[in-house]
Amino acid sequence: MSQTNELTAAFALGVVAGGVAALLLAPEKGEVTRKRLKDGAIQLAKRGETLTGEIREATAEAMKVAANTARKQAEALKGAVAEGAKTYREQLEHAHV
Repeated sequence: MSQTNELTAAFALGVVAGGVAALLLAPEKGEVTRKRLKDGAIQLAKRGETLTGEIREATAEAMKVAANTARKQAEALKGAVAEGAKTYREQLEHAHV
C-alpha cells in the first residue's frame, strides 16, 4: 500500500473513530449530535474537494515544468551530438590531408 493510501486510510479511520466517540460521549440530544456530525462531514467533504483540486493543479504545473525541462535537455543534447559529429568529421578530414 502506498504512503498516500495509508495516510488516507488512517485519516478516514480517525474521522470514523471521532464520529463514534462524539456520538457516545456527546452531552447533547441525538438529533443535535447527528446534525453536527452531518455538518462536519459536509465541511470535510468540501475541504477534501478543495485539496484535491489544489493537488491536481499543482501536479499539472509540475508536469508542465518537467516536460519543458526535458524538452530543453533533449534540445541541448541534440545540439551537443550534432556539434560532436561535426568536430569528428573535421578531425577525420584533417587526418586524411
